[in-house]
Amino acid sequence: MASSPSVRETRRAQIYPSLEGVEIDRLRRFASHRRFGAGEMLVRGGEPGHGLAIILNGQVEVYRHGGGTAAQLITTHGSGNFVGELAQLSGRPALFDARAREMVEALIIAPDQLRALLTAEAELGERIMRALILRRVGLIESGDGGPVIIGRAGDGDVLRLEGFLSRNGHPFQRLDAESDSCAQALVD
Repeated sequence: MASSPSVRETRRAQIYPSLEGVEIDRLRRFASHRRFGAGEMLVRGGEPGHGLAIILNGQVEVYRHGGGTAAQLITTHGSGNFVGELAQLSGRPALFDARAREMVEALIIAPDQLRALLTAEAELGERIMRALILRRVGLIESGDGGPVIIGRAGDGDVLRLEGFLSRNGHPFQRLDAESDSCAQALVD
């Protein structure tokens, strides 16, 4: 049976929308202006989110981390795109890394201001919220981001953890130390 296409394949334009100049101007009242040097981190996985970053100039690379694997490029954002995920609404730990590929100029919308934006700018807020939700769905679909559970598939404790994370819409990955050498290296 053929697998169905992922949300990243079927809804890419909604996941990574590009904002027009007039739309960005409407968002400026919620944001602070910031510059990042080449190689500087905008977001670090596992650290509390600083909010949404709207890219004015430059490019930002977004990476995911799998259990025991090297970072993999998810996407590259440029002018008009925004960096963020659903966790940005509450300032919870980020599930990805975002690094400036070159000098970047961005508007940073802190979590409390992001919530205010979603209310005050309903049309833009809806597009941004849809993108944030679909980005989370993509992470869940691919098992990227979030905790790595190391244990056997049928183990009761593993099943409880997987059930809890699934019910709460949190991405996770499970590795079995008996069949995965990377998982065994982590256990050792």
